[in-house]
Amino acid sequence: MNTSVTIQSGRPSSKIKISDEAQQDVRQAYLAAMRQRFKTEVNRLTRGDMLAILQSRSATTAHVESLAFLMSYVYAWNWLQHNVHADYQPEVLATFGKGPQAFLMAMLLQSNSTAEFIRSYLDYWQGYQGPVQLQQHQVMQLLQDKGTMESLAAYIESVWDSLRLFSTTFAAGYKELAKQEKERYGEMLGAEDRERLALVDQLPDTEEPGRFDKLGIIPAMGCPQTCRHCMFIFRPLMKNADDPAALYQMIDELTTSVLFTGGDLSKHLDHFYHAIASMKNVTTFAILLNGDFADSREITQQVMGKMAAAVRQRLLTWPKARVILQISFDEFHQEVVVDRKGELSERIPVTKIANIVEAAPKFKDEIQLCLLHKQGYLNFSMELFSKGVFARLVSELGRRGQQVQVLSSAPSSRLKRNPLQPETPAPLIKDATFVLEKYPDTHILLTSSTIDAFGRANMMELHEAVNERDLLQQMLEGNGTGGETFDKDLMFWFNGWATLFSAVHMCLGNVFEEGMETIRRRQLKDPLSNALHDFDLRLLDYYRELRDDLEHIIERSTSPHHLFHTITEGGTMRLHMTRRLIEADHGEVRLS
Repeated sequence: MNTSVTIQSGRPSSKIKISDEAQQDVRQAYLAAMRQRFKTEVNRLTRGDMLAILQSRSATTAHVESLAFLMSYVYAWNWLQHNVHADYQPEVLATFGKGPQAFLMAMLLQSNSTAEFIRSYLDYWQGYQGPVQLQQHQVMQLLQDKGTMESLAAYIESVWDSLRLFSTTFAAGYKELAKQEKERYGEMLGAEDRERLALVDQLPDTEEPGRFDKLGIIPAMGCPQTCRHCMFIFRPLMKNADDPAALYQMIDELTTSVLFTGGDLSKHLDHFYHAIASMKNVTTFAILLNGDFADSREITQQVMGKMAAAVRQRLLTWPKARVILQISFDEFHQEVVVDRKGELSERIPVTKIANIVEAAPKFKDEIQLCLLHKQGYLNFSMELFSKGVFARLVSELGRRGQQVQVLSSAPSSRLKRNPLQPETPAPLIKDATFVLEKYPDTHILLTSSTIDAFGRANMMELHEAVNERDLLQQMLEGNGTGGETFDKDLMFWFNGWATLFSAVHMCLGNVFEEGMETIRRRQLKDPLSNALHDFDLRLLDYYRELRDDLEHIIERSTSPHHLFHTITEGGTMRLHMTRRLIEADHGEVRLS
């Protein structure tokens, strides 16, 4: 099936009017987030990161010790222009406007260019009359070497330019990443994938296909949001199946648990209701939404009411079913953004999430609400519940007369690194349960996960969120992943594609063209899917046979999953790896 691939822009995010109190929360959240991000950037750079950057990326190795502090603040000036609207820069920096660094804050605000900031910094120390400071000594050393202030300023600016930091805007970077994603989807079930699957089909069956713990269903790909952490930028536009009943019937025979996903499915909920009403054997119907549908209390109750009604309308002779309503809720989905006019808004307003939380008790027998949260520095303490986006939710619910009580919290099975204090791994809150005090029997879940550098997150710095680089290093050293696996369960797209849960670029065929039995047997015996599942280190050797950039990929990888996803993104590489695995495990590769 040759599916056309075009950019899907989605629909405009629905806008709602929020209260004046909520808007004030939004403003304070923006300022707090930007202050924290600015502070984190300056601290990491002045404590060694800028020195490391200069040593590894600068065209010159001279003077790096003397340049590191100044370059940290040249970076800070550019970071502000890149990330903080000019209208809010004075308020963001006001917190840091006292003490020994006050003069730097003033320079950051008063400078209109990198060159102007550099010259202001040099002029300050040339005219400085106070007690001897290390930064003054560094400037004087540089001046002695370069001769004049003009030459020194030009030299510093050239070193900065050689680092090529902030040389690409977010928009340009996203465009290039989207182009790469489009090319990957364009290869889906192309000639190389077809050749790869033919090799798999010739292998002997290892076992009889059984049932799955879960299966995924992708009605459509698309989301109007542009969250900074999102793994998708480009999404393939596929024609929905006119009637997905045939797909539902096949899946219903194979599992009791399905997940509807693929971006935001708010405009595809009729398919979800139909699945609940028609899939007899499935008892868990999970769906991932971003919460944008909850424009008002009334609309929220209508949508959740339809989910509950679909559950209640199942035949009495069928197994009892339940909806797991997963709603994205974190510092990225609810991030405060600024438009060109300086007006603040949330990507997905907390008010909408409050609508969903407030409605949940009315449908507690049919719907389990679970908030999905991306891990950040707040997860390392109980401040997770008193600051950030959770605190904004509590405030909004409080204005409605609802009080939140956190019943329990549970740590991650592994220690992880706090982005603000990365030196030592520490325990992290992964899961929690809370209730509205008026409805103590309706437990609402919060569960969190790390961010991998897919899609837009590729342009985030590694220190901006929690990652699994420690687990990656453990794996690379040959010590395994402690039970973590690459999820090779199947995702079924409405156009027939069958891809892996943890890698939607890994397609095992088209179920409408080849039948479910073929797809299931491939999933069991495909050497590449199995090697991915086990994080087989041989794949790294096979990758090196065709490419010489593995070390660079490892340097940017945020987890074992991210590394193995990245090295299998090309059709040529997937075919090569499959051939090499078959050679290693079964002998010569040949097609009949």
